[in-house]
Amino acid sequence: MDERRYRWAAARAWILAALVACGIVALVFSQWYRSRGGSLASLREAADCSSLGRLDPEAEARIVAFCADCHALPRPESFPRDRWQQGVRLGYEYYARSGRNDLDPPPIHLAVAYFRSRAPQRLEFPRPREAETDPPVRFTVEKLQWDRGDAPPAVSHLGWARLDSDARPTLLVGDMREGTVAAVDLHGARRDRRVLARLDFPCRVEPCDLDRDGAIDLVVADLGSFCAADHDEGRVVWLRRMGQADGYEEVVLASGLGRIADVRAADFDGDGDLDLLVAEFGHYRTGGIHFLENVAPRGEPPRFASQKIDLRPGTIHVPVHDFDGDGRLDFMALVSQEHECLDVFLNPPDAAFHRYTVWAAPDLAFGSSGIELVDLDRDEDVDVLYTNGDAFDNLYAVPWHGVQWLENLGGLEFAQHRLTDLPGAYRALAGDFDLDGDLDVVVCAWLPQQVMPPGLRETPLASIVFLEQTSPGRFARHTLEKGSAHYATMVVGDFDGDGDLDFAVGSHAGLDGPKSARAMPDVAVWWNQAISNGK
Repeated sequence: MDERRYRWAAARAWILAALVACGIVALVFSQWYRSRGGSLASLREAADCSSLGRLDPEAEARIVAFCADCHALPRPESFPRDRWQQGVRLGYEYYARSGRNDLDPPPIHLAVAYFRSRAPQRLEFPRPREAETDPPVRFTVEKLQWDRGDAPPAVSHLGWARLDSDARPTLLVGDMREGTVAAVDLHGARRDRRVLARLDFPCRVEPCDLDRDGAIDLVVADLGSFCAADHDEGRVVWLRRMGQADGYEEVVLASGLGRIADVRAADFDGDGDLDLLVAEFGHYRTGGIHFLENVAPRGEPPRFASQKIDLRPGTIHVPVHDFDGDGRLDFMALVSQEHECLDVFLNPPDAAFHRYTVWAAPDLAFGSSGIELVDLDRDEDVDVLYTNGDAFDNLYAVPWHGVQWLENLGGLEFAQHRLTDLPGAYRALAGDFDLDGDLDVVVCAWLPQQVMPPGLRETPLASIVFLEQTSPGRFARHTLEKGSAHYATMVVGDFDGDGDLDFAVGSHAGLDGPKSARAMPDVAVWWNQAISNGK
């Protein structure tokens, strides 16, 4: 069995293991629940709550106290009515295996009745208003596909960066099913993929000169597994450029971690070398944020002292910026799972990072998927483009998936502006695509076939959306593509050097089977025709 088929078989093995684990957890939960005075009959009773009348205020207060102790109270309208029995049971199972015993769980059938009585029979997804005019720019699409046998693509990262200081930028492609980090030259006639390294499950690639030798290195966040799980296989890997030679040495900088989703290189302590900030997404019991301080004396290879500065699982992105203007770099963290919040970590002199929550989602199932720091209104401060379209927690899309602009008001205060609804919204990037002096936004969606509810795809869903900024803070929506919501990553850049911005999206089949391989390109490049059209 070759490596690609092995990885696909391993992914299926993880799914089977997860199903077995769920059965074990359910058995443990039933024993725990009976020890607390419940019965299996009450679990079966929860399947049909139509005979229950209104809950009394005391029972409702008890349900709210239990279900909102660790996170925001789940919104009943997050799921259709027939989904809530399973959802509540999972919540009780999570509490049972958490080891906590300080709460007073209400009878499970009452909690099911509470959510079912408030849930809709069917989820209704909004239909965003499309612009009445044509898009201000036209794109031509080039689809790139490389030989990968029967395995569908799993492109987890796209970047646009120079691999040599005097060279033209190149497209960086990370594929977590193959484990490859590759470069693609978009300037030449051919679109061959040059594999730079083979790792395990690369999630993000950070170009930087880590050892200050003048050569551009790559630092990679390696998830350690294809499927979500608690383990210690996550790594931070330094691909050290071997001088001017066309090759990289693989150096493991941190290992024994949970799933690593992001890594950023920056001089946080102001000593002239690069430190590393690591987002450990983890799963249930693993996760957090790590600060890897470069403690090597000048002239010696980098050496890092690790400090865990946050313990929560679910951190997705950790972009770096000086938020308080004191000259020292801070960072923002997007934390998902049950937290669904944006935190700014300030970096005061001679002290630990200080965490400030600057925005929190109103629902446990908000589905945070990514952030990008950008001055969207061009008022000389940094705003946040924020997508929420992750449906992998429960394989359900919700009606409030979409894109928001968090406007920086100063003093670590941000005002939320909803830009558009989009099931599966996964990445949003800004740029002046139409060359009119303001910033527009392009958004891609990732919504694999397993995602429910039934009927979600009765009409083709938007997969790429262009938001034209028509006046300050106002955006007109243009859907560029429908029916191909399999893009987990995106990058913007002037790929052909003609003066306008292009973009590229990478396909990720999720857990969809080999049939998806024939339908998906690895990468689709959208070439902007603004300059060629005489804009």
